[in-house]
Amino acid sequence: MKDTILKSNCTEWREFASKVDNILQDMVTIDSGGNPVNEGSEMFKDAVTKITACELDIFGSPTYPINELVAKELVKIEIERRNLEFMENA
Repeated sequence: MKDTILKSNCTEWREFASKVDNILQDMVTIDSGGNPVNEGSEMFKDAVTKITACELDIFGSPTYPINELVAKELVKIEIERRNLEFMENA
């Protein structure tokens, strides 16, 4: 599933999904002290802010389909899965 390729021809969707994916991929999940990033950290908040700011532009009318609740869950899931992957490979 790591190498999922978007198959639709909808450029607007592909661009939106790519933006969100890049934010999740680039985020830091371990802080400088070696601890998992948590909901109270600036890194967590920064990722949530970036995700909620991703616009889906349909016919020149930008919308922001991911609210803060969904963005927080996406960030939490990314952190949990990366930490699980790290533990499995340690």
